[in-house]
Amino acid sequence: MGQSLTWLRPHFERIMEEYWQTTQLAYRLYPQRQSISYDDVGTAIQRLLGDRPDVSIRRLDLAYSSYPKAIFEEIIQADRTNLTMPWPERNDCDNYGWRFKCNMDFFFNADAVGFVLDESAWHAYNLIVLPDLTAELFEPQQDRFVALDEPIVIPGGVPLAGLSTGRYSLTKGLIII
Repeated sequence: MGQSLTWLRPHFERIMEEYWQTTQLAYRLYPQRQSISYDDVGTAIQRLLGDRPDVSIRRLDLAYSSYPKAIFEEIIQADRTNLTMPWPERNDCDNYGWRFKCNMDFFFNADAVGFVLDESAWHAYNLIVLPDLTAELFEPQQDRFVALDEPIVIPGGVPLAGLSTGRYSLTKGLIII
């Protein structure tokens, strides 16, 4: 009791500076945000996935907002999700996926970002619907767009041999957007 918390001050100041920088970027980019309808979000996801009866899609809003891909790439560079230290079963793929989705909505009002729970790969990641009505998969642990059926390669990640397809296959799972 009575121990000083002054050692936290530099960490708090760094976090506040990063928050300020992200907020300034959001204000600058906000005018480039575009609306996407409920139906168009569904169409974009259908175009990406095709017919996958074991993938459940839960759309939570009637209208969505997103940015063109070039703007998203700028936003992704500013986002700090990928810099979080991994910790198996405590801070792993599902935590990264939720954190990225929440950051995009909280800071940039981009709610056309979905959380993907890929049961066929035993992996979680994100899906982004863009204003051109395309949808792309996104790996938040590496800040990169990935292709459907591309091998999953997470440096330092826990191998899921026997449980996983080892690919962003999404033949069974859930998308919440």
